[in-house]
Amino acid sequence: MSPQEFLLLNQPRLSHPARTLYCLHLRRLAVQHQPVPINYPELGRALAVEDPQVPGGFSYQVTARQLTQLFDELIQAGLIQLQAATASSDHYHQQYVTLPLLISQVAPLAQQAFAMHTEWQPDNQFTGLCQLCGLIDPHYDEEERGEFIAYWLGRPERFSTQHQWMMKFVKMLKSRRYQRRQTENIGYQQTTVATAAQNISTEPSQRALEMIAHAQQLKQGENHE
Repeated sequence: MSPQEFLLLNQPRLSHPARTLYCLHLRRLAVQHQPVPINYPELGRALAVEDPQVPGGFSYQVTARQLTQLFDELIQAGLIQLQAATASSDHYHQQYVTLPLLISQVAPLAQQAFAMHTEWQPDNQFTGLCQLCGLIDPHYDEEERGEFIAYWLGRPERFSTQHQWMMKFVKMLKSRRYQRRQTENIGYQQTTVATAAQNISTEPSQRALEMIAHAQQLKQGENHE
């Protein structure tokens, strides 16, 4: 039952027979917003309450007029809608109603937890999950998947849902790629430093050679004196 249905069914002006008619009968007959046929005799028998003190008797019954009033309550509350206008009719027998607030799609069952197995692989929600977790490239190779499976096969006591296993896999991929980037950056820096060091010449420059030669000439001149 949707929150909106629950709210409308708890309106003080809605009678208990009207709630019973909606919850136990009309809602049961409605399937994915298909129109529900109204059959007064059938609904009258469904709402009747047998009297345990009187064999074959009833402690509660509804007449055709009362059924019409119950349908009026549900229509005014917004819980049902007539498929066709019936302003001139005194009843709703053999007409059709729809339940606009009835959720047509059944919510999926909660995922069940399971242990890791050799055939495990991410499902079609994996790409979107990677994007949400900041993993730009969702692609992976079989070696990465195999290592992940092998790691968790060694922990058979751990049970997780498919979503949780995929989250663990995303975390592993992010960690591996971060480490790979760090290694590549360190290697690049080392290569750059080595290249720069190689570019630094160990030989004296031309200017230095000229200064050395000039100093030697001066020294020789002093020795001759």
